[in-house]
Formats: sequence, C-alpha cells, structure tokens
Amino acid sequence: MAVYGSREAHNNKEILGHKLIISGRTAGTITGVTDIDEFDNNTIDMNTSLGRLIIKGKDLKVKGLNLETGEADIEGNIDSLQYTSKQNSDSILKRLFK
Repeated sequence: MAVYGSREAHNNKEILGHKLIISGRTAGTITGVTDIDEFDNNTIDMNTSLGRLIIKGKDLKVKGLNLETGEADIEGNIDSLQYTSKQNSDSILKRLFK
C-alpha cells in the first residue's frame, strides 16, 4: 500500500513534500516529517507537512529519523493510519530538552 501527497509552494515558501510507503503492513518510510510527538509499542504520533499522522498497531518502532531530510523509517504490525490537521506544538524531543 502506498499513499502519496505533496503540497505546492505557496507564497514563495517551499513546503516539504510528503510521501508514505507501507510495505506489507510491517515496515514503512514517511517523508515530510517535521517532528515525532510520541511513540510507544502501539502508537506513533508525528507531525508531517500535511498535518498530524497517527499510526497505530503492535510492536511499533521508529527505526530511523532524520529531521533534516524529513524522513522516518518505522517497523511493526501496522493496523491503522489517521491524519488530522492539528499539529501538536510540544513534541517529545522538545519536552525532553526543557
């Protein structure tokens, strides 16, 4: 399953493109990631250039995260993906370094 999306440049501001590739419901690569708010074995909650993305499943892991390129690699048993337009302003990384 693959879901693709992107935003055009608006008012001369470049917005990160967003792409989501899921392989066999057990691994995935997400681009356009701006932050990961929370994650545990059952949920990964991240902000993307197209809004908040919540991934639910079992044995979920963030295997790699590069915020400079906006890419995250995940693995586990993926049950659902949900987009919302609200982005959480306090990420887990920001809370850790307060």
